[in-house]
Amino acid sequence: MWKRPALTFTIFFVLAGLIALVMDRNIPPQHLPWRKLNPEAPLGFATSSQFLRMSLAPTTVCMNMARDASGFNSIPADPKETNSVCGWKTARVVYGSDNGTLRPGEANMQCPLAIGTYMWLREISRAAQKHLGSGLKKVHHVGTYSCRRQNGNNSGQWSEHAYANAWDITGFELQDGRVISVLKDWNGKDKQRRKFLRETRNKACKIYRVTLSPDYNEAHRDHLHVDMGPTTACR
Repeated sequence: MWKRPALTFTIFFVLAGLIALVMDRNIPPQHLPWRKLNPEAPLGFATSSQFLRMSLAPTTVCMNMARDASGFNSIPADPKETNSVCGWKTARVVYGSDNGTLRPGEANMQCPLAIGTYMWLREISRAAQKHLGSGLKKVHHVGTYSCRRQNGNNSGQWSEHAYANAWDITGFELQDGRVISVLKDWNGKDKQRRKFLRETRNKACKIYRVTLSPDYNEAHRDHLHVDMGPTTACR
């Protein structure tokens, strides 16, 4: 009496395999959750799930990916040990990429955050060219690592900044010299600057686990916050 259910399951798995094979051959890999993350590929429907799977893999997977990324200027960071939960064992020192550098200087990032930044720099430059007619030159930021709890509290949950797993960005310098400020331009008079900043935020949402902008709250009126923590948010 078990033959019919067994046959049904067999047919189901065969059909599922055939469908997956057809999808694998005809759909770009960035849209397929079971495919490996390719940091050189455009963003897709499955980018976030591919990121999550890569983040859960052994750290060598991400570090090798960062090492081999074309035009990515980063090196392994020395481990940072502290007397608290803060610090990291494996991270990257990120200087930038062919699409833009960091100002005032490099930043230590957990490896998945670094890979996300590599991809985001490309998307930022494209958005800048699209809306403002000039590519990205530098990202203005205020760092990644800060041994503190969330919202600067003395107690409660630790911030992702405590692990160099978050990054705060205040503006974007274009190749033509213009500086697009989150504080001044998010709700400023220039329509194209507003569109650029919002597209930049929206692209970040497809890469990072958390992206917070001035639309989130007053504390973020002057910067974009991105991180690769355990929660998800796009505001």
